[in-house]
Amino acid sequence: MRQKIKICILSELAYSLLAGKGIRGGAELQMTILAKELVKRSYDVSFVTFDKSMNSYEIIEGIKVYNPFDSQDSGYTYLNPKNLYKLLKILKKINADIYIQRGTTPLTGVVSFFAKLNNKVFLYSVSSDNVINIYLSLKSLKDLKKIFFWFGVKNCNLVLCQTQYQKDILKRVLDKDGKIIKNFYPFTTIEQKQKDSSVAKILWVGLIRKEKRPELFLKLAKLFPEHSFTMIGGSSSHNLEYYDKIKKSAKMINNLIFIEYVPHDQIHCYYEKSHLLVNTSANEGFPNTFLEAWGNANPVVSLNFDPDEIICKYKLGFHSMTFDDLVKDIRLLLNNEELRITMGINAKNYVLKNHNINNIMDEYERLINNIFDIKKI
Repeated sequence: MRQKIKICILSELAYSLLAGKGIRGGAELQMTILAKELVKRSYDVSFVTFDKSMNSYEIIEGIKVYNPFDSQDSGYTYLNPKNLYKLLKILKKINADIYIQRGTTPLTGVVSFFAKLNNKVFLYSVSSDNVINIYLSLKSLKDLKKIFFWFGVKNCNLVLCQTQYQKDILKRVLDKDGKIIKNFYPFTTIEQKQKDSSVAKILWVGLIRKEKRPELFLKLAKLFPEHSFTMIGGSSSHNLEYYDKIKKSAKMINNLIFIEYVPHDQIHCYYEKSHLLVNTSANEGFPNTFLEAWGNANPVVSLNFDPDEIICKYKLGFHSMTFDDLVKDIRLLLNNEELRITMGINAKNYVLKNHNINNIMDEYERLINNIFDIKKI
């Protein structure tokens, strides 16, 4: 009988999601889902995070959670010699067979160094296109601050990519092969409720950050005063002034509802009542919001971004190249209910086929077991 495979996942700010107390980004969500699903499949799972917590160690839903210190508001405090020692001591104590991390920080280099030193397997998971396009590019002395991250990705055993685009760029930039494992669609329910089409509802979901360009959604709401807009935007600790500015502006728009925080296990209620999702981000990887919208039969209208051009290829909404195009594409979907419904059905079918949580876990399991078998040879 094979011994229980030990896996350690590292995600700096995922504690609030693990504990069911807060909202975080897509990287933290995907790592949290992975940890919970691995436990269901009888793996020995540890999770290291540096978020705020009263406990340095606890067990949550069968996951051994280590939270040695808080780095949320203080930068990369794990590079402090004392904290670095604590982190390495915990990684050694966990003694996992495989370490997995997703993010764009020097932590990648620390974990990669530890894995090499202790003959462990390290899988790095890409969180966005910018990870490869910008953060792996070392062109001048100013880029030396990226060196820990670059070292980590360069020396990991395997890079897990979300899209073919990321895999191709990784090969070109770092001459390193990657493996595509798609993101989980986080909900398992497939029942579709009838949507009220009397007034179309347009949704925006994400952390309020400058790179998400939420001000463009506010501009859209003003251009369509006869329709209902909802913005769900959690605050980012890095720019509270910007968050307050967006929140104040949103409150002044009559046809827009601004909601500060929705627990992730309740977010699907808003997608169920909406008719389409708008994405205004300047940069993405593969947004969880796309999957959540598509799983609820909502087309996505995305400005500038379409992962592997699947929105266009499978007719899941529109990929708008300019803001004017965004306005035209939204107007078309609002005025053409038949097209909107057809694209929504396409979207739901796409998610259930390509992002099914059980199928993707099967991929992870094949990868893990293959790694484990190779290590035994």
